[in-house]
Amino acid sequence: MPQNDIEKLRVTNRVVPVSKEDEGLSWSKISNSVYGFSYSPAHSDGGLFLKQPRQCYEMHKLGDASLHIVAFTTPQNAEKLQAKGAQDVDLYPEARDEYQVVVMVPRDRIANAKELDRDDFNKLKLSLRPIS
Repeated sequence: MPQNDIEKLRVTNRVVPVSKEDEGLSWSKISNSVYGFSYSPAHSDGGLFLKQPRQCYEMHKLGDASLHIVAFTTPQNAEKLQAKGAQDVDLYPEARDEYQVVVMVPRDRIANAKELDRDDFNKLKLSLRPIS
């Protein structure tokens, strides 16, 4: 079921797989309207790759050039993401335990991020800026 949610999100966002030519280029240099996979979703600049290794985050670069992390979280964190205020959230690259809700987090909303917790299935802890 969560994979179906991701496929629906790809359709809604009108993204296609990142091209071979753009694969590995920095966020700012890849084409718009693509998705790919990254082990560095919270870094200021990273690259997208076609292949999805285990515990790797899906990223969507939309037509307006905004970059978003696609991840799994709890229903409570998903609700918090709807609020406009500053938030702290935990995300996983794959569904697990109570982290079953697919969310999209704008990269430019990240105020602070801890390194991926490799011992906890690449859990990502983010502090998010408020939405103005």
